[in-house]
Amino acid sequence: MVYHNAALLMYRNALALFCAAGIAVSPAAISKEAPLPKPPLTMILSDNSTGTFAGTGLWRYLRAGINYLEASGKEVPIHYRHPGGKAYGPLALTPIAIKDVRLHYPLLSAYKLNDVLSDRGLYEKFAAAYAELLLKHYFKIDYISMPKEKVFEALQKGWFLGPTLYKKGRQVIASRQRRAAEYIDSPTVII
Repeated sequence: MVYHNAALLMYRNALALFCAAGIAVSPAAISKEAPLPKPPLTMILSDNSTGTFAGTGLWRYLRAGINYLEASGKEVPIHYRHPGGKAYGPLALTPIAIKDVRLHYPLLSAYKLNDVLSDRGLYEKFAAAYAELLLKHYFKIDYISMPKEKVFEALQKGWFLGPTLYKKGRQVIASRQRRAAEYIDSPTVII
C-alpha cells in the first residue's frame, strides 16, 4: 500500500508539473493510475503475511506431494510448460492461480506471470500463498489442527480441480487419486 501511495503521489506531481508548464495532457491520462512498483523480492520472501506455513514442515510435506503428483517428483524448471499448456513448473502453477494470489495478497500484486516464471523464489512464494489461499479462504479448513495427510488430500484435489469444482464436489481422476494415496501411504516417496 505504501508503494502504491508513493507511486500515485509521484504520478500526480508529474502531471501537475506538465500542466503548469503548459504542456497539454489528455483527460484520459489524468484519470489513469500509475502502475504499482514492484516491492523488493527480499521483502516479499521474508514477509510472513503471504503464506503462514511457507518454510514449515507442513508446507514442505504438501509441496513435495504436489510436486510428486504434478511432475513425478522431478524439479523441472519453473518456466517448464506442462503438456496441457496451462500449468508451469514443478508444482504446475497456473496463470489463474497466479492471478488469484495477486488479487488476495497486496504485496504480491505487482508481480506478473513472467516475473513469477523467471524467479524460483517468487514462484515458490506464489505456490505457498496459493496453497494457503485454497485452504483458508476458499475451503475454510483449519489445517493447523488437522493431520497433514488430510490437509494434503484436500489441497491436492483443490490444486487440480480449482476452488469452484472442488467445492461442487467434483472428483479427481482415478489415476491421480491413486498416486495421492501412494504419496500419503509411502514413507519412501516423501522427499
